[in-house]
Amino acid sequence: MVDVNEVVHVWSRAGHGTPDDRLGRYARALTADRPVGPYRALDDAQEDQAILALYRVDRPQATIADLHQMPPLALASYHQMLHDLAREGLGPLRDSRSVPIGGLR
Repeated sequence: MVDVNEVVHVWSRAGHGTPDDRLGRYARALTADRPVGPYRALDDAQEDQAILALYRVDRPQATIADLHQMPPLALASYHQMLHDLAREGLGPLRDSRSVPIGGLR
C-alpha cells in the first residue's frame, strides 16, 4: 500500500499547483476509507465514492446527490487527481465487499 506522502508526491510531480499541505488533506481523505495501492479499475459507484472523499475536503457536508447535480467541469480537478494516480499505476483499492469471489459477483 502507498502512504499519504507518496500520494502527495505523485500529485506534486504531476504538476498540481496546489500546496503540499492541501494535497495532504486530499490524500488523507482519499485513504481514510480504503488504501491506495496498485491500480484497479473502479466501477462508477466506487469512483463516485473516491471523488466524494476528495470533494469533501472542500465541501465537508457534500453527498453523492450533490456530486450528481454538479456539472462535470466543476468536478474535473478531482477526476484529474484520480487519473494522475492511475498514470503512476496507483488508485484507491476497491472495498473488499465488492471484489468478485471466484470470478462471480
